Amino acid sequence: MTADKAISGIEGGNIAPVYFLHGEEAFFHTEILSALSERLMTPDNREFNFETYDPGNSTASDWIAAAKTFSFFGDIKLVVVRDLDEVTLDDDAVKIILDYISEPAPESCLVLTALKPDKKRKLFKSLAKSSWAVECVPPREPTLISWLKNRATAQGYTLSTDAARLMVNRIGAKNGILASELEKVLTYAGKEKKVSEKEVAELVGEIRLENIFALTQALKEKKSEKALRLLYNQLDHGEEPIHVLGTIAWQFRTIWEVKHHKDKKVPAFRIAEKMEVKPFVVEKALEFTGNFSHRSLKQGFEYLANANLALKTTNKDPQGIMETLVLNHCSSRAGELIIFFREKFGGK
Repeated sequence: MTADKAISGIEGGNIAPVYFLHGEEAFFHTEILSALSERLMTPDNREFNFETYDPGNSTASDWIAAAKTFSFFGDIKLVVVRDLDEVTLDDDAVKIILDYISEPAPESCLVLTALKPDKKRKLFKSLAKSSWAVECVPPREPTLISWLKNRATAQGYTLSTDAARLMVNRIGAKNGILASELEKVLTYAGKEKKVSEKEVAELVGEIRLENIFALTQALKEKKSEKALRLLYNQLDHGEEPIHVLGTIAWQFRTIWEVKHHKDKKVPAFRIAEKMEVKPFVVEKALEFTGNFSHRSLKQGFEYLANANLALKTTNKDPQGIMETLVLNHCSSRAGELIIFFREKFGGK
């Protein structure tokens, strides 16, 4: 079951007796739990009908006993066990849980959450196969456009396709940030409750684009401290190293192509048409073309190719590969600088 389908069912009053929320998109965990709380809890029954457990400080018997206990006021009781993947349960505990979900109490809703479950383990393998499993993973970027439009529609607004696409281009597959930025945009939508690309361009910061351009510029200027700080910021905000690498590579290709057209005296609007990209992408790249020679761009592509090969074919630390990429651009003393900057700035 997808997160959106689970939320839609909850909002429609179709509450399952068990949910297993699994996957690294914490935003969807929060959304589903919020939907359940809003549907099931009231100021009068919250104290009696809502229980949450940390599996490190409680037992499976505690959770199941709570789920089996009759609720007050005849309402559905909500029992939440968070971060189940952070503990190792013995066979007895696993049996208790699996026995319960085979015949759950109809007057309770038991929610088990796990960000990174090991699906080779019996418990998670069984839970993931159940009809109550909800996969909480970042959607592919093409699906985010319809996701944003539907989210706006649910609140009584119309978000144009171009506006949704621009939000995704600027922010990326970060549901939590997208939802937050959408709320900001809707606040300024006006009486007609319609949001165009123009409003998004004015209100939504170019988070992904600006950060990667800044990182690319830091590489060119050989500012290793700034470059690593920007890299760590990307990784600490959930970007996968391979995705960061891909975006840097896209940036280098964009600069290379824009530079090629600029050298031929092609106007910016025509460059955008030839490349089939939005004008702001070309405008941003034009700010950097003078900083890169064809030779430096070629060298950059070689470093990127080496990092890409290392990420895809070795078991080395992905962060370390990205650090080496950055510092190869900035200095020949990559090894000792990696140690220094890790101690100074950290990162994942």
